[in-house]
Amino acid sequence: MNTSVEIRHLRYFLAVAETANFTRAAERLGVTQPSVSQQLKDLETRLGASLFARLGKQVRLTEAGAAFRQHAEAVIRKLDEACGSVGDVAGFVSGRVELGVIPALHLAWVPPVLARLASEHSGLSVGVHERPTRTVESEVESGRLDLGLGIMTRTSPNIRYEKLIAEPLVLIVPPEHPFARRAKLEPRELAATRLVLLPETFDIRRVIDEMFLRAKLRPKVAFEIDTIDSTLATVRAAGMPTILPRTVLVGREALGLTALELATTARAMDFGLLWRVGNEANPSARLIAKTLKSVLAPAPRAAKSGKR
Repeated sequence: MNTSVEIRHLRYFLAVAETANFTRAAERLGVTQPSVSQQLKDLETRLGASLFARLGKQVRLTEAGAAFRQHAEAVIRKLDEACGSVGDVAGFVSGRVELGVIPALHLAWVPPVLARLASEHSGLSVGVHERPTRTVESEVESGRLDLGLGIMTRTSPNIRYEKLIAEPLVLIVPPEHPFARRAKLEPRELAATRLVLLPETFDIRRVIDEMFLRAKLRPKVAFEIDTIDSTLATVRAAGMPTILPRTVLVGREALGLTALELATTARAMDFGLLWRVGNEANPSARLIAKTLKSVLAPAPRAAKSGKR
């Protein structure tokens, strides 16, 4: 076995492992598909083991490939951290960060951060992955994601949860809905209202169900939709309300939806950063966290000029 494996082998291998497809891996890497195939063949020859099982256009990791992936990810992560630390000292952060984000925060948080990074830190590359809360946690914990943006479940001892904001649930309605002129209403007023909600597997839905349980009601669910955009589009098209954190409306103002406060004792939802314990020193991830905090910070109020 020739173990003179090079960094390019690891990057090609991980691109295929993450996409499960040679063509998509080539597009991610900016190379041709035959080049990816050749590099993987070379890697397997050097290791003396098959890393992928080919299933038509799709591929899956073999047992040897799955074991190799864990170590390959650790090597690339350490290399990126080393390169980033040099750049950090010089005031120029570089490298790549794998960022996980839950659907409720994606549009509100990620584009403004990437816009700031694009203009101020051109050496930084970011891979953004939209995932459910539990998947963000597990992938941060395993090291596949360098940083997560999500709900502060505080369930994993291997993750440090850094709260950034707390938001209560709100009722979101289209402009023609009878509730649209209200500023606030109580959950009991929704007893006969058909709703568009996320499925019960979502953490946000669990908080919604908890709110109704406290009001001794069951939500009257018309549609369960597992994406934020489709949920809000259905609210607009079908004229039915939904219940979500207010932040989901950021970046979707064109829908013309209105958020109403719910008079409830249900807990506000905490959102923020998820760090794998021991990875908080990653300079590139810290830069993203710092940029996000700057984006979320309220604008300073202009001082009022007194009359003379």
